[in-house]
Order: sequence, then structure tokens, then C-alpha cells
Amino acid sequence: MDGGESHPVDSMRPALPLPILLAGLILPVPAAMAQDWGQEPPVVMMCQIIDHSGTGWVPEFIMMTRQTSGPRQGRIEVFDPILQRILGQPIEARITADDRTSRTYGWALAGVRNASGQRTERLDYRLTVQKADGSARVTATALGYDNVMTGTGACGSPGGG
Repeated sequence: MDGGESHPVDSMRPALPLPILLAGLILPVPAAMAQDWGQEPPVVMMCQIIDHSGTGWVPEFIMMTRQTSGPRQGRIEVFDPILQRILGQPIEARITADDRTSRTYGWALAGVRNASGQRTERLDYRLTVQKADGSARVTATALGYDNVMTGTGACGSPGGG
């Protein structure tokens, strides 16, 4: 987030197969995600991401859940190591685009500071997942800075469902 510097996406780097990425990633679901499951557990998607920005603001692992029943039916939440460190809990994400080939999710963090002490009022995240193969691209844009931090990888559901 040093303003003006951009980092291109290495589109030639192949994504690892999902079984390799998701092997051993059966994690306990944070309590905040589990509390309102009702009768049906949420739909879970996990993503393994390679941070091409080198800034530490692109999460290398993302877990998203969508509530399938109860009073929060349809609610989407995102959790990653950055959210774990800053907030200690998941936050709401929204679908920002959806067509026959891909779906994009968005969420934001307010008032964050990087390791160099630079601060931004808002850090906007977008995760775009290709429906055909689960390949993914993450962008993080800091309000007030020109660069867009990027990462690529793959997403899938535990158990392939």
C-alpha cells in the first residue's frame, strides 16, 4: 500500500488441484459461524490463494459460508487469517456479480494499518470464482491508494459437494 505501485497477476501460473489444496484443511468452524445453523449446516467454500502482491493484505486462505436455514438464511460470511488477526471473527460478504461463468463476492475492512504504519479508511476485497473449475482471483484495494493487490488460486467445497 505504498501508493502508485501496482502488482500484475501471474496468469501463467497453474492452479494446484483442489484435492492437494484442501487436503488436511478440515478446520473447526469458528463459533460465530456455527451459532445460528439451525437444522441445516451452512454451505462451505474454502479457497487457497497465492498472494502476488507481497503486501500481506491478500489472504492465503479464505473460508466462506452461506446459511441454508433459520433466521439468517442466505447470509454469506467470510473468514480468513487477516480477519482472524484484526477482528477475531467472520464478517458478512455479499455477491457483487453473478453470471453463467463466474460469481464475485465482496467485503470490506475499515480503518486498517499495515506493518509500515500506513493507514486506510477502508480495504475492499473482491473474490471472483470461476464456476467451471473453481479457479479464483482475489483483489484488495485500499481507499486512497492507487495500487490493487492481487492473488490467484482455487476454491472448492470440502468433500467436493
